[in-house]
Amino acid sequence: MRCEGGYNRMRMSLERVRIVLVEPRGPINVGATARAMKNMGARELVLVAPRCPPLHPHAITMAVAARDILSGARVFETLQEATASSSLVVGTTRRKGKRRGHTLTPREAAEEILRVAQTQRVSLLFGPEDRGLSNRELDLCQEVVTIPADERYGSLNLAQAVMIVLYELHLAAHPPTPQDRKLATSEELEAMYQHLEEVLSRIGFLHGDNPQRMMTALRRIFGRARLDAREVRIIRGILHQVEWALEREGHPGTSKEG
Repeated sequence: MRCEGGYNRMRMSLERVRIVLVEPRGPINVGATARAMKNMGARELVLVAPRCPPLHPHAITMAVAARDILSGARVFETLQEATASSSLVVGTTRRKGKRRGHTLTPREAAEEILRVAQTQRVSLLFGPEDRGLSNRELDLCQEVVTIPADERYGSLNLAQAVMIVLYELHLAAHPPTPQDRKLATSEELEAMYQHLEEVLSRIGFLHGDNPQRMMTALRRIFGRARLDAREVRIIRGILHQVEWALEREGHPGTSKEG
C-alpha cells in the first residue's frame, strides 16, 4: 500500500510526463490534445515538425482553457531532439508485429511510467494522424503501448488516444481514498436476520415447512451488500414499522425490540 507521500509524488510525476506529437497534421488535434492534458494534470507539450504553430487559432479554439499549455509548447525539428532529455520513452501504436515487439496496454504501462516520472522525464510519443509512428520512430522507445479497441476499426483519433493514455496515468496517480466505513458486527447481523425471519413469517412470506431456504438466500443477498451498523438499523427500523402496521390491523404477534 502506498503512503500519502507516495500518492503526492505520483501526482506530481504527471507534470514530468511529456506529450510528444510527431508531425501533427492539423491544429484541431493539437488544441484538443492540450485540453486533454490539462484535464488529466499533464503540463508539457512537445511538437515535432508540426504543420501549424501551437497557437494556431483553431488550436486555441479547441484547447478552451488550456491555452497556457499551447503557449508553453516546445517545437523540435527531429524526434531525437525532442526526446534527448527523457529517461523513458514510450511509443503508442495500433499496429502489432514481430518488429514492434511486446506491447502493453495503457493500464499496464501506467505504474512504470509514473515510477520513473517521479524523478526523471518521460516522453509519450503519438504519431501522425494518417500513419502513426514508424518502426524507426518506435526504435527510440523502451516501451510500446497499444490501446485495446475493436479489431474492425482500431484507429483512434489522436487527441482521443492521448486522453485515454493520460486517463490511465491519472487514475494510477490518484487511487480512490479508502472509506472509513465500519461494517456491522456478526451480533448485529444475526439480530437483524432473526428479526427479519420473525416478520416475514408473520406476513406469510416464508414457507412454513422450510423457512431456512429463503433465509439462506436473503443472507447471501445482504452478505454481498456488506452492511454497516447504520444500514442494519435502517432495515430493523423498517421491520419495526411493519410490525406496528400489523398490530394496527389486528394481526397476532408480538413486536420485538432490537
